[in-house]
Amino acid sequence: MCGLFGVIRPRRYPQHLRSGAASALLDLGYLAEERGVDSAGLATLHSRTLPTHSDLDRDLQETTIGRWRVVTVLGPFSERLLKQPRVCSNLRTARVVLGHTRWATQGSVVLSNASPMVIGDVIGSHNGDVTAPRDPTGCTDSAWLFGQLDRARSIVATVAVMRGVRGRAALAWVRRAHPDLVFLGRTALSPLWTATDDGGALWWASNPAWLREISRWRGLDLPDPMSLLEGTLMVLHSDADQVTVTAHRRFVPTSRVRDELNALDVTLRGFTLADRRLELARRNHQVQEQPPASRIS
Repeated sequence: MCGLFGVIRPRRYPQHLRSGAASALLDLGYLAEERGVDSAGLATLHSRTLPTHSDLDRDLQETTIGRWRVVTVLGPFSERLLKQPRVCSNLRTARVVLGHTRWATQGSVVLSNASPMVIGDVIGSHNGDVTAPRDPTGCTDSAWLFGQLDRARSIVATVAVMRGVRGRAALAWVRRAHPDLVFLGRTALSPLWTATDDGGALWWASNPAWLREISRWRGLDLPDPMSLLEGTLMVLHSDADQVTVTAHRRFVPTSRVRDELNALDVTLRGFTLADRRLELARRNHQVQEQPPASRIS
């Protein structure tokens, strides 16, 4: 289990909303600690190529790739990222922000397993646990999954990857070759909710309560969040004045038997009773059949 949060803004996002939105993103990082404190990270897209920095400590890693800056840390978001001046500055100017807090369900607690991850052309964040080939280097299921998405160069291929996932997954990712696009996806169980503010920015989070909180705390006037349904791929496009949905696909996702056994405690941690009921009422996945037990004669 992990926490996802983020935003995609129009290029002409109102100046008077930027400081409040930056603070709201820091708030989301703090709130997302209820879903993981093993590591945390932020990926931000800017309007120009960024300089690199080297004055960082051993438990904080910064990667600059063109207009993208990815910062990951070991430990809780609030202890390691909340008070970083450069992080706050990045959030005020970024057009896209991917945020992540990690609960290490697969792979050790090291910076190479922290998210957002850079895998090929993909920068991504993942909440869940999926069946993935074991890698002797200790990589996570997230790294394997983003590798599959990196090779899927069309909407049809991307849906095929997500349909083939076995387990729990909510995803937010980008392709560096297409910086105006954000991909939001959900297979079985792992939640993802969205809301759009008055400036046209679309926000997402693993728990709708977080979006309600930042709306109250920062005056963003977000409407009541909407759940991304299980088995959904949505592609968002940011232009000068608005964020639009350029692709929306549905499919039937597949969970595993063990996912069903602890679904409420793991996937809906921190949810209000009303939000839990809504998630349960809208479930639309199948459960992978168990292989027949071997018989001893």
